[in-house]
Amino acid sequence: MRKKDQYCYSSLTDILREQILSGFIKKDEFLMSENELSKYYELSRSSVRKSLDLLLKEGLVVKKAGLGTFVSPNVTVRKSKRKVLRILTITPSYFVDHCLPFICETFEQQHLDVDIKLLSFPITQFWESLHKCIEMGIQPDICIITDTIFQELKSMDDFVSLDRIMDDELNRMYPKVIDGFRKDGSVKAIPVTFSGICLAYNPRMFNKYNVEAPRHGWDKEAFIKTARRLTFDTNDDGIIDNYGFSLPSTLNRWNVIAMQHGFDFHKPNKKALLDTLTFMHDMIYRQRSALVSHMQLHRVAFQSEQVAMMLTTTIELAGFGDKLPFEPKFAPMPFGDSPNTLLIANALMVHSASTERELAIQFLQTACHPDVQAKIGESRFLSVLHDINKMMWDPLDLASLHISDGQLHDAFYQHETISDTQMMQEVNQEMMLYWEGMESAEQCAKRLQKILAPRKKVASR
Repeated sequence: MRKKDQYCYSSLTDILREQILSGFIKKDEFLMSENELSKYYELSRSSVRKSLDLLLKEGLVVKKAGLGTFVSPNVTVRKSKRKVLRILTITPSYFVDHCLPFICETFEQQHLDVDIKLLSFPITQFWESLHKCIEMGIQPDICIITDTIFQELKSMDDFVSLDRIMDDELNRMYPKVIDGFRKDGSVKAIPVTFSGICLAYNPRMFNKYNVEAPRHGWDKEAFIKTARRLTFDTNDDGIIDNYGFSLPSTLNRWNVIAMQHGFDFHKPNKKALLDTLTFMHDMIYRQRSALVSHMQLHRVAFQSEQVAMMLTTTIELAGFGDKLPFEPKFAPMPFGDSPNTLLIANALMVHSASTERELAIQFLQTACHPDVQAKIGESRFLSVLHDINKMMWDPLDLASLHISDGQLHDAFYQHETISDTQMMQEVNQEMMLYWEGMESAEQCAKRLQKILAPRKKVASR
């Protein structure tokens, strides 16, 4: 059995087990169908089936042919006499998988009378799941979210303002990273790791094929030549199976190329948009030196050493853990005259109705403590404390990641570049033919310009 498959179904087992034992899914209540669980948690049907079989062996669920799987009537909801700190987490999440365990371990060593309980929910359903928890009498103390999920939150009053409470911790962080979690002048979430979109490369492939490694100061022309030299057919079957560059078709990746070409979604420039689309089409279809892919293929191709360079984040790379057979390096992104990049972050929030607010604040302080942040750095995640990064990262890497000066002047959160979620969905939808090479850059640019044009408000009568 592959380790990935084992991890997927054991992870789902843990999630469902905690939902059952916490009372989130009640006795005699049916779980989602295998098909629904597969779509909800983005897992294969076989992984879902193995997970349900484990719960069946544990006596937590019962299966009825033709009806589905429901919680066993013999399940006893746990009631601990110890203090309980309940944390709602997102899934999937590299931060939750790799960093949260040792944060919890450190906290529990300092609070021997406290049990930490985790409830995990898919990113796409996180706020809905939070409301359902509260309706069922399960009050969360802490939420682990991303900058994107934070922007989707409608009522900030449901969460504690952390400015004064965590002033010392905030003063040691990158101001720009904090700004992504500030609403109406108040910090509502504390970032614990972050990353800009960056260009990573496999030095082993460069050495193997005698290609000069990227250097600071290289330009777009040098990048194109490098990608060409690393693209070829390795087994002489007439099919290219080794690419110089991997380009995900998601807006939160290729937007960086547009930004470096000087494109601004708030003030669309026709030439900058056309230059961006033409450059990407040239790489993919004319020069055939770039692999256009969905995110899963993007990661697998880099891991299997069939792609030499990729647009990624330090969070994604750290999430590979020991699955990468090489140590990736970083290069400056040379796509245009602008040095801009996109920013992502993970953060912690304290719910206003928490019954263990003081403990929740202490958990956040633990997550931001220099010793814990140093451990985050050892896992190759970026720390939110610039002193830790200066100590643990190579200065050239920090320059490639846009944080050598500690200010992140050229980094922007996705919502700062395009804040309209519906517009983002329309852009992704309208580019399907473009990514398949079935329409020109000119045709795609023309249609995107219409979507991005300022929308007139309809006057109410």
